[in-house]
Amino acid sequence: MKWYVIQSKANQQQRAEKNLCNQGFAIFSPSISVERIVRKKRVIRDEAVFPGYIFIRLDLEQSDWGALSSTRGVGKIVSFNGSPCSVSDDLINALRHQFYTLEKPVALYKAGDKVQVTDGCFKDIEAIVKAVTPDERVIVLLHILHSPQTLAFPVTQLARAG
Repeated sequence: MKWYVIQSKANQQQRAEKNLCNQGFAIFSPSISVERIVRKKRVIRDEAVFPGYIFIRLDLEQSDWGALSSTRGVGKIVSFNGSPCSVSDDLINALRHQFYTLEKPVALYKAGDKVQVTDGCFKDIEAIVKAVTPDERVIVLLHILHSPQTLAFPVTQLARAG
């Protein structure tokens, strides 16, 4: 048995994962917890590391490709020159180690990031993140009138610059 890659249909990755598991397939779809701003609120949610792709363990000779491709949410099996391309066990094990050992979410901003103020009197001014406080405020360095100024903003008033 080897690992292969399946591409899910648009916005149906979770559906494909659920249906493949219900059919007894061994799958792997790494995800990480990330901070995002949604409707001006900070949320922490899990996001797929490889959006739209699922690793699946199959035996090529014994697998029912028809049942697999007709599974709801499954788009196609990633192939090259008409034959499915396998993924090494070492890569899957390395990915598992990498993503199952993460404990805290990936920070929305970190020191050195370029951001842009999206609200208030400093709207559309670019700044550089100096630090993030535990109370969800971001301390940034702004250049105003040829002078550096340090200000704190809520995360909801900032966006990545560029």
